[in-house]
This record gives sequence, structure tokens and C-alpha cells, in this order.
Amino acid sequence: MNKNLTLFLSTALLILASCGSHPEERTVTARIDGAAGQTLYFDKFVANKPVHVDSTVLDAQGNGVISLPPMPLDFYALTLGNDKILVLLLDSAENVTVSARLDSMAFPTSIEGSVNTSLMHGYFKEAKAFDDQRTALANRLRSNPQDSTAMSEFATLNKEFMEKSKSFVKEHMSSPAVLAALNRLNIQEELPLFQQVRDSLRTTIGGSEYFKGFRDQVDRMTQQLLAQKQQEEQQAKLDNLIPVGSEAPDFTQNSPEGKPISLSSLRGKVVLIDFWASWCRPCRMENPNVLRVYNKYHNKGFEILGVSLDKTKEAWTGAIKQDGLPWKHVSDLQFWNNAVAQQYGVSAIPYTVLVDREGKVLAKNLRGPALEEKLAEVLK
Repeated sequence: MNKNLTLFLSTALLILASCGSHPEERTVTARIDGAAGQTLYFDKFVANKPVHVDSTVLDAQGNGVISLPPMPLDFYALTLGNDKILVLLLDSAENVTVSARLDSMAFPTSIEGSVNTSLMHGYFKEAKAFDDQRTALANRLRSNPQDSTAMSEFATLNKEFMEKSKSFVKEHMSSPAVLAALNRLNIQEELPLFQQVRDSLRTTIGGSEYFKGFRDQVDRMTQQLLAQKQQEEQQAKLDNLIPVGSEAPDFTQNSPEGKPISLSSLRGKVVLIDFWASWCRPCRMENPNVLRVYNKYHNKGFEILGVSLDKTKEAWTGAIKQDGLPWKHVSDLQFWNNAVAQQYGVSAIPYTVLVDREGKVLAKNLRGPALEEKLAEVLK
């Protein structure tokens, strides 16, 4: 979400007053104690930035009235200077009266005439109380990290506030005020709730810059989680293609020298089939670890057969030389269409298949410490 709007929704205070000179105008009447003689602005958001719509000079008691034309349901703000902000959530038919203090504009003392604004600031009040309690508990824990009572209270406080926030959203689903509470929730963990709010508010506040940012955030996360789920399902299918314990399918491809090498020619050794490529940065970063394991266990019957997904011989052999990889290498230089990669269901690299002396699959996708631990177990 936009930082300016998130800041407004997290720390805001609402003041609106107006006296309409035309029957269709909206009036925002404000009293800001301590702001006598200052200019109070009414702002809307354009391209996610606050823009002045109108203003009034507050009188000696801090009173002022702003008359506005009808505008759609949306988030607006009353501002004094650069740091005094009071967020409003107004409909075009509402005449609002707000009272606040200059030194605490974000927390109005009274709001009348706007149901959505009252809901939003009611939530802000509870959120502030939560933040104050959490800060106090955090200070206790900083001074005494072993304070088990404070730790328990901290966990309980967080859990209760998250539940209150979710309840607030569910109870007031039709009000844009719930967007303030969603700022406190984890979108990945609560995506169905975020989606419900998006769909509920689409017709009521669909033109709002703030809503568009929220909608796009939900849509992106929906697509990300869908893609992640599809990838996991695809990987599960690929994992079942050659399950652990089954015989590793034999294959033959050429070495950089043009010599055919088959997996079955290495029978009697523990073999790591290492799918990689010169252009794969994670593969290249992993190579030093693989080299270290190779040097440690090669004399005990460990062999590596690198299967490259490169497209050119120059890139492939250049990487072998640059990384100092002494084991056996093969490729058909067909990129992702490499026949062995297709045969083994490889969808991402680096990817490894560990094969025992009899040619059966011991494990898949082992790297780093996990690979070394497995070899230590097998090559005792």
C-alpha cells in the first residue's frame, strides 16, 4: 500500500466542518484547539498524493468551516502544516463536525455526521491502546529478556488484538474503514479475508486511489499463491515420477570431448546426478560446496555426473574450467529441453539425484550439509 496513505491510516485524526452555501455542497465544521489563526486544508488523494481541495483560516477559538462540492466515498484528510493530519472517510452526502487538539490531531476528541469516519477512528483508538501496551511490554523485555510473565503477556496481547482486528473486518465488511484494520494483518495468512473485503468494496469505493492500491495488492498475492500452489503440485508430480527407492532411469549423453557416458557405466559407485548450467547463478554458487564434498568422498566410491542445461559448448566448458569441476560432465546442449532433464522431470536447477551402487535412487535435491550428511551415512 502507498506509504503516504498507510501513514495517514495508521496515525490519522479526523476533522471536518463545512457550511454549504449550496444545497448539494458538503460542509465540514472543525474545531482545533490550539490552532487559532492557522490555515486548515481539506485534501483528497490524486495519484496517491494528497492535494489541497479547499481551506479555511481558523478563528480565535480554532473554529472553521469548509464547504465542498459532492465527492465520492473515499479517504480524505484535514491537514495543518506538514505533520498535523486527520484522516476522514467521507461520503458525498455527509456534513461532518470534528473536534481535536493541535498536539494530537490524529486522535479527534469528537466526530459527528460520518459513520465510516467514526468506525475508522474507533479502530484507531483501540490500535493506539494496543501499541501503547505493546511498547510497555517490549520495554520490560528489553530490560529483562528472561521476564516470562512479560513474554506471556506480550504473546497474549498480540493474539487478542489480531483477533479483534479480524472481528472488526468481518463485522464491518461493507465499510472502507476495515482497510485500516487490514493494515495490521498478514495478507498471506489472511488472504481469503482480504479477498472478501476487495470484492465487497469494489462497487462502493472502486474509483478510490487507495482502494486500487489495495485491490492490486490482493490480486498480486492471489496470483503469487496460485503460482506457488501450482508449482508445488507440479513438483509433487515430478517427485513421484522417479520416487526414492526406484531404479534411476539409465541415460547416455556426450562429454565435452564428444565421448558418450552412460549412468549405468558408473554402476558400483554412489553417483550424484547434478543438473546445472553455466548461466544458473545458484548452481555456480553451490559448485564450491559440491567440489568440497567430491574431494572428501571421491576416494570412498563417490562420483558425480554433471548434466548441463547449457546451450553452447563454449559456455558449458568455460564454466567447468572456471569453477574447477573435475568430475564427469555430459550435455546435449538443448537448454531446458535437455533429454535427461526431461526424463527426470527437472523443473528448476540446481537439482540433484543421489543414486546408490545398485542404481537405485537414494535421495533427491540434496545440497550443502544435507548432501554431506547423507554421504557420510552411505559411505561409512
